[in-house]
Amino acid sequence: MKKDYNPFKFPLPQGWDDQSAYHFVGPAEGGVNHTITLYVDRYLQQETIASFAKQKTDPIVTMLEGVEVLKNEEVSVEGGNPVWEFVYRWIPAEGVVKFYKYVFVFWGGMGFTFSCEFTKHTLKTVGSQFADIVDAVLPGTYEPLDEDD
Repeated sequence: MKKDYNPFKFPLPQGWDDQSAYHFVGPAEGGVNHTITLYVDRYLQQETIASFAKQKTDPIVTMLEGVEVLKNEEVSVEGGNPVWEFVYRWIPAEGVVKFYKYVFVFWGGMGFTFSCEFTKHTLKTVGSQFADIVDAVLPGTYEPLDEDD
C-alpha cells in the first residue's frame, strides 16, 4: 500500500459534508488517558475567532453544573493564526476534579477545535505537548511562522 494512501478522500453524495474529527492518543498519566480531539469546521459561519470560540464554549458553561472558567481569551501571536484558548475546571462528583483545555484556530478559511482532558498536574506537563501538537498540525498557532514559509 502506498504511504500517502488516504481511503477517506472521496467525493461525497449531495447533501453530505466532511466535518472531519481526529483523535491523537497520548500518555495515560494521573488517571487520565490523554486524547486530543480535533474537529475541523470546513464551512465557517463566524467571522472572528472570538465568535467561533463563543459558539463552542457557551453550551459547556450553560449546560454543565459547576464549571469554573480558568481562561477564556485570544492568544494569537503576531503574524500567526487567530487563536483562542478556553480552559475550565469541572467537578462532576464529590472528589472528582477534571480540567479541560480547548484551542480554537482559524486557518485556511476553516475553523479548528482542539480539546483534551487533563489533571491539575498534567495541564502543565502534557499541556505543553498539547501545544506542540497544535502547532505541528497548524504552524503559526503558538510560534510565529518563519519568513521562509
